[in-house]
Amino acid sequence: MKFQLKNILCLAITLFLSTLGNAQNSTEELNEELPIGSDKSVVSGFYNRFDVGILGGSAASRSFNIVNGYRINAHWSAGLGLGVEEFYWNRYIPTYLEGNYNLLKKSTTPWLSVMAGYEIPTVSSNGANRGGFTYGGKVGFSYFIGKHIGITTSIGYRYAHLQAETFWTGWDLPPITTVTDINRYEFRFGMIFK
Repeated sequence: MKFQLKNILCLAITLFLSTLGNAQNSTEELNEELPIGSDKSVVSGFYNRFDVGILGGSAASRSFNIVNGYRINAHWSAGLGLGVEEFYWNRYIPTYLEGNYNLLKKSTTPWLSVMAGYEIPTVSSNGANRGGFTYGGKVGFSYFIGKHIGITTSIGYRYAHLQAETFWTGWDLPPITTVTDINRYEFRFGMIFK
């Protein structure tokens, strides 16, 4: 089980590192020599964000996500996310689309975000686990400490609709499907590269 989690984390870190170089070199800025905290806005460009978080509620769990995205203009950006998280001792790989709206026309800004995707069960999860859909929303803040690197924090809500099947060993009966609806608040902290 620990070996498989290490493989998943190595895959996530490799994905992050492979996109880091592209994210740092592809941003088109209005002024290339911007000082830290400048009022000039980022017009467009690729970004990469990774964060760790806690999914709280009736049973708290850990979460790790990587988002590769594109900032369309000063306000709108969209990305594709991948991660590792846990619900009731079962590990999942969330794959999702994310849309962001930056409230200010600056690199450093508060933002709103929505996401929707699917929770894919890992191999280490019970074979009867089928995963399910997930969606949520966040409010956050990004602060750039350099030209291409920043820190980000957010708080939000997550919902997951997960299914599992129970098979009767030795009996000729159809499987029983169990549906679990999960409501969690989430708190995240991470880094963003552009």
